[in-house]
Amino acid sequence: MQTWQIGNVRIDRVVEFEMPLIPPLALYPAATPEAIERHKHWLEPRLMDPESGLLVLGIHSYLIRSRNHTILVDACSGNDRPRPNKLRYHMKQWPYLENLAKTGVALEDVDYVLCTHLHVDHVGWNTRLVDGRWVPTFPNARYLFARAEWEYWREHYKTEQFRDDPYYKDSILPIIEAGQFELVESDYAFDDEVRLDPSPGHTPGHVCVHIRSGGQEAVMSGDLMHHALQCAEPDWSSCFCVDPAHSARTRREFLGRYEGTPVRILTAHFPTPTAGTIVRAGGAWRFRFEGE
Repeated sequence: MQTWQIGNVRIDRVVEFEMPLIPPLALYPAATPEAIERHKHWLEPRLMDPESGLLVLGIHSYLIRSRNHTILVDACSGNDRPRPNKLRYHMKQWPYLENLAKTGVALEDVDYVLCTHLHVDHVGWNTRLVDGRWVPTFPNARYLFARAEWEYWREHYKTEQFRDDPYYKDSILPIIEAGQFELVESDYAFDDEVRLDPSPGHTPGHVCVHIRSGGQEAVMSGDLMHHALQCAEPDWSSCFCVDPAHSARTRREFLGRYEGTPVRILTAHFPTPTAGTIVRAGGAWRFRFEGE
């Protein structure tokens, strides 16, 4: 288990899974074989599997313990979900709850669950299957969604696209029905140590989570970038981005803001060691992983 201390705030990484997962040309429509070959020397073996050519990605949550609150950021993909069109999430049995228990935090102890956005791999553990029913995993928590994010997705969840991928029904609707759902603005502050920063593009209401305490800072970047390739190629937006051009602009602004600073970036999908800092590299940037 990875743990970071940002002033008075403790952060634990709670892993669902980490593995070679997706071809780079599938994840990034703008990528070319020549560009991937150019980057291969630093991608392999940690960030891209040499045998399969798949990018190595992690799915994990962050557990924040500030002076005032216990906050879970992003709820991964979940267990027992029927996802026949997304086999990497289909009917899985990940040891996520066991990994969460290793932090010493019980499900009842979580005050807030914050989803940086409402894609399938960020909402799964909002709920769990109990006696054939989907119920909130964290019984005492308020589940916070950015208002702009919800206003976009609540209409899209009604469309044909979601008929065969009904994660809304098992991972979001039960939270609403339980009365634990709360909409907040994209700059919402939990307290004087933890706040949200709007970062639209990947989705319309995507947010980052900013922690500042004791003279130290960290930012949870969500899906503003899925892989370290997007530091070297900031204009490569993922195939999952709702607005690829806006996503690229937001990413460039983010990378420029934090380049050369000691602010720790806690990424949503980078593999172990997951965290690092942003440094300038030629005409773009590089993600300097902790320990490098």
